[in-house]
Amino acid sequence: MVSTESIPARRNVAGGPTADDVAAGVESPELRSLREAERELFPPALPANGAWPSELGAPLSSASDESPRVHATGLPPAPRQAPPARDGAKDLSWLEKLTMPDLPVRWDARVVRYLEFFKDDPRGRATFTRLYRRSGRYRDLVRRALKRKGVPEDLLWVAMIESGFDPTVRSPAGALGMWQFMPESGKSYGLSQDRWVDQRLSPQAASEAAADFLSDLHRRFTSWDLALGAYNMGYGGMAAVVRRYNTNDFWALARTEGSLPWETTLYVPKFLAIAVVARNLQAFGFGDLQLDPAVEFDEVHVPPGTALTTVAGAAGCTAHEVETLNPELRAHMTPPTGESDAAGYAVKVPAGKGTAVAQALSRTRHDQPALERYVVRFGETLEQIAQARKISVAKLAELNALQPGEVVRGGTVLLVPPQAAAPAQPAVATTTGPKPVVIVPAQVFSYPDKKRVFYRVVVGDTLKEIASHLEVSVDDLRRWNNLDPAARLMEGMTVQVFVPKTQDLSKILVATESDAQVLAVGSDEFFAHLEAQKGLRRITVAAHAGETIETIGKRYQVPARTMERINRRSRTEVLKSGETVVLYVPNGTGGSSSSITASNDAASNGPLPTPPVPDLLPPAP
Repeated sequence: MVSTESIPARRNVAGGPTADDVAAGVESPELRSLREAERELFPPALPANGAWPSELGAPLSSASDESPRVHATGLPPAPRQAPPARDGAKDLSWLEKLTMPDLPVRWDARVVRYLEFFKDDPRGRATFTRLYRRSGRYRDLVRRALKRKGVPEDLLWVAMIESGFDPTVRSPAGALGMWQFMPESGKSYGLSQDRWVDQRLSPQAASEAAADFLSDLHRRFTSWDLALGAYNMGYGGMAAVVRRYNTNDFWALARTEGSLPWETTLYVPKFLAIAVVARNLQAFGFGDLQLDPAVEFDEVHVPPGTALTTVAGAAGCTAHEVETLNPELRAHMTPPTGESDAAGYAVKVPAGKGTAVAQALSRTRHDQPALERYVVRFGETLEQIAQARKISVAKLAELNALQPGEVVRGGTVLLVPPQAAAPAQPAVATTTGPKPVVIVPAQVFSYPDKKRVFYRVVVGDTLKEIASHLEVSVDDLRRWNNLDPAARLMEGMTVQVFVPKTQDLSKILVATESDAQVLAVGSDEFFAHLEAQKGLRRITVAAHAGETIETIGKRYQVPARTMERINRRSRTEVLKSGETVVLYVPNGTGGSSSSITASNDAASNGPLPTPPVPDLLPPAP
C-alpha cells in the first residue's frame, strides 16, 4: 500500500497525473449508496437474451374497465391486460392511483422495482429524502430553463441522477457540474471552459445548455426514453445500437443482451421512477419533506481581475459565500472580458446585496490599476510577458491568480498592464549580446520554398501540439530533430521547423535563422561551443598498444565514467596502437577530476527549476 505522503513524489516521477489520479472521481454519498443498491436490485450479470422479467401492463381498476391507463412512450396502446394474478403475485393496483409526470411512462418491471425501492426499502427512502431535499436549492432555476426551451419540466430530475443537484461534482471520466457535461459536449452547447471560467459548474448556464441538449436529443430520436438513454451513453452510441439491433424501442433494446450498457438500462427506469415519486410525495410517504431553501442572489457587473474577496468585502459577507454562488470562477476572480462585455463579468452576490456591492466597487474602482487582455502566444513564457510589460513575474502571477507551478499555455488570456509606447529607435542598431545557440542534427535539410524557424520548448509541450501550431506533420518534426515521438519533450529544448515562407507565425513565439547561432552536432563549431561552455578543451591522443581509455584518462585526470561517455566504449577494453581517444580537459593547468565532473554533470545546466504542478501537464504520449 502506497502512503499518501508518496503521492506528490509519484506525480513528479510521472511528470503529471498518476494512473490512480486519473481513476479517481467524486460522487456524493447518496448517489454512491444508490448505485450500490442497484447492484443488488439489478445484478449486472444479465440472464440470456430476452430473459428480463416481462413488462407489466398498466394496472387496471378492479371497479371499472373504463379507467385511464398509461401507455408506452410514442407507441400505440398495448393490448389491455388483466391485473397481475393474485396467486402469490404482488398487488400492484396502487400504481393506478398515481399522478403521472409530464413524460410518458412505460410500466416496465424495473420502473416498478425502483418505485418499490423508494417506497419500502429504508435505503431507498433515505436516498430519495436527502436528494429531494437538496433539489430545493436549484429546482426553480432549472424548471425556468426547461420551460423556456419548451421541454418537459420533469426533466429536472436528470440533474438528481447525474449529480444529486451538486454543481461542483466531477466524474472519473471528466464530466463536470450539476448536469455532468463532458468538455466537448459542453463547448458544443456554449459553455466556456478556460483557466478563468468553466461554465459547466454554473447552475444557470449549465441548465440552459442541458435543456438545449435534451431538446436536441428528443428531436433526433422523437422518444424521451431513447433521448434519456442517449444522454447517459452518448447519442452516437445510441444511434448505432438502434441501427445495429434494428429497433427504436428503448425497452426492447434494454431486454436484448449486449445492446445497451448496464448503467443505461437502469438510467431511464430510475429517472421515470423518481419523476413519478416526485409527483406523488404523499402516496410514497414523503409528504412532510421540507426542501432546502432556494439559492437566491443578485448579479453585479464587476471589472476584470477583481478578486472575489474584494466582492465579498463590498457585500459584507465571507469570501466562501461569494465563491459558492460563483463556482464557475476557477481563479476566484473575475476573468478578462472582451469588447462585447465592456460592462464586466456578472458576479452573483447574496440576495439584497447587489446595490451595495455595485456602489462600493464603483468607489474603489479608480484605485485599481488599468489592465488589458493579452493572449499568450504559443511558446511564450510568463518571464517574457512580464519583461515586455515591465512588471515582475510575481506581480503578473498576482494579477491573474496564477498558482505556483501553474502552466500557462498558448491561447490563454491574461490580464496585463498596458504596454508603454515604444521609444524611438536609434539610427544605428546596437548589439544586445551574443545570439543564442541552437543545436541541430548533423543531417542537412534543404527546401527552396520554405524557411527555417526555431521553437523553444516550454513545460507541457508535445510533438503533436507543436506540429499542429506550426502546421507540419509530427513525422517531419521528429525527422528534422532526431526526436522520439514516445518520449516527453524537456523544457528548454529547441526544435527546428521548416515552414512555408508566407506562413503567419504571429501567434507563435519562434526565432529565425538570423536570430540564432546554429550549430550542427559533431561539427568543429559544435565542439568549440561545448569547450567554451564547460571551460574545457577537446583533445585527441593516440593510444599505445595495451592501454585502455581508463588508463589514458588517469594521465589527464579525467574520470573513467567521463571517458566512457565521451568515447562510447568500455573503460576496460584494450586498445590497439594508434587508436584515437577523445578527452575533454580543463583549460589551463591544475584541473582536477572533481572540477571536470562538475563541468560535465551539472555546471552547464545550473540548478533544476521548480517543477510545474503535475496535474496541469498534458498526459505523456
